[in-house]
Amino acid sequence: MHRLIGREVIRSALSLVRWARSERDNESCFFGRSYRRICRINYMGPPDYGGPQRASCRHFKVVGFDCEWVTEQGKRHPVALLQLCTYDGLCGLFRLGHMKTVPTSLKELLEDETIYKVGVAPKDDAKYLLEDYGVFTRSTFDIRHLVQVCGYSTGGLAALAKAHLGIILDKSWTVRCSNWDAEELTKRQINYAAADAHVAIKILVKLINSYNKKGVMSWLTKSKSFEENWNNFQDIVDKFVDSGFKSSQIIHHNGTKHTKQKKSRYPHAIRSKPLYHNCFLAAPDDELLCTIDNKKAQWYIDKGLADMVCEEPLTVKLRFEPASRMVGDVGKYYQLTKENKCVVCGKANIYIRKNVVPREYRKYFPEIMKEHSSHDVVLLCVECHRRSNIADQAVRIQLAVNCGAKISASSVNGRYIENTDLKKLRSAALALLVHSKKYALPEARRHELEAVIFQHFPEVSQITDELLNDISNSQIRYENPEYESYGLKVVKHYLEKEGGLLKLEQLWREHFLKAMKPQHLPALCCLFVLKEYECGLRMGELSVKCLLCTDDQIKIDWEEEVSLNEEQLKQIGVNWS
Repeated sequence: MHRLIGREVIRSALSLVRWARSERDNESCFFGRSYRRICRINYMGPPDYGGPQRASCRHFKVVGFDCEWVTEQGKRHPVALLQLCTYDGLCGLFRLGHMKTVPTSLKELLEDETIYKVGVAPKDDAKYLLEDYGVFTRSTFDIRHLVQVCGYSTGGLAALAKAHLGIILDKSWTVRCSNWDAEELTKRQINYAAADAHVAIKILVKLINSYNKKGVMSWLTKSKSFEENWNNFQDIVDKFVDSGFKSSQIIHHNGTKHTKQKKSRYPHAIRSKPLYHNCFLAAPDDELLCTIDNKKAQWYIDKGLADMVCEEPLTVKLRFEPASRMVGDVGKYYQLTKENKCVVCGKANIYIRKNVVPREYRKYFPEIMKEHSSHDVVLLCVECHRRSNIADQAVRIQLAVNCGAKISASSVNGRYIENTDLKKLRSAALALLVHSKKYALPEARRHELEAVIFQHFPEVSQITDELLNDISNSQIRYENPEYESYGLKVVKHYLEKEGGLLKLEQLWREHFLKAMKPQHLPALCCLFVLKEYECGLRMGELSVKCLLCTDDQIKIDWEEEVSLNEEQLKQIGVNWS
């Protein structure tokens, strides 16, 4: 193998580590002199970043994945080292902190959603890579999900390696907390980093083979058993890809354990009534206009605006000509009955409304874009809603990076600023006013609290209940004059620099379809991304034709007469003439 030439190449080198793959080595210890497990260490120059790993993933599309960074005084520094390891032992250590940019081939590997990145808490590592380097790592999978599915106890990587591979990882704090951004990594650091990525993928394969009762060779050959194992693995991954892990078991001191009762995360959000009642609204000429809920139908009747023409299904006919009628596929979509079930998996017992384009953006849209957003509201079951929210977070972070917006709601960046000195003063006043009456405060504690009051009111000679009441009712939170809503900042960015809000809508709709792969969308559902608006000014009015991309064909779906000025068109992001 080629020797490394040049100090600059060393700093940004990919360390390729070949591991011995015998069962005897699997039982060896990663401490001290057991470095003989590493067959060789080879350094490659910049031209081939990520190439060997990608070639090894041609058939077995999984890599071990981990990151290391330096933490000082509780503050995390940018990711210094990225570890990727294939099943056959090819391990790449990427020193991102010494690279000017993330190499294209490495970025493509991380963003390739067909290659799964496995490890313990890989979602957190992916989040840090996005924050530090703008790399959107896709298809992360926490092996603890599979451990739990197989019925084993979960734990950290060291515990899992000992339980399932019979090896002991070097988890000494001296290496875990070492300087991962040093000029040169020590041999111990290299072995520690490589082991973390390699062990993760070895545990995964062993669990999969155990789950399927197949031998390890079925993963290495393109046989029928390989396809069966791979398909079963993907079925599991689809449920947990890009999601964090939380243990559902509580282990007691005596060694017994019980399953923690899962509390509903949405005690008030789960719908107790159907969303779609599928009542019909007809025009005076009996043309079907759309489906509505029963309350709306009854409202039309009570107001004398419509007559009931059928009880089952409830159908009402308007007594006046509607302002507009939908035509084309969109018109047909509004006429269809819709099922009350999850559009992703089809579950029909418990479901929650999901805004495909989140309200934190849409609430800042022009009114014309708020009026036609019913296609962006779908039903999801609790589990799919959770998965969708997790997937949304990565897009929110990416938008924050691209648009210079801050998601954090901390006291520094939040809408309100909390005065810590006043908070301490109010706490002291409340303790003296309330707690001293209920409980006998120790004399030393009372003097300490009174000292806080006297420090802020040196002119006061005696602390009275009236003073304590005034302090306890004082305001300690103030609006942050520098605060700007994250959603508003993103909307402004798309208005000013991205050519309009249609692109933001398109981004979220594409994301939902790609991330959730819904199998039960209503027929003709217009979640197919809005491709373009064609606009033409006619006698002071605008004819808007919404074009949808369906089956690689552009079709006109509805036409509506609205009055929009040039500035409104620009905000929406339409081409006008």
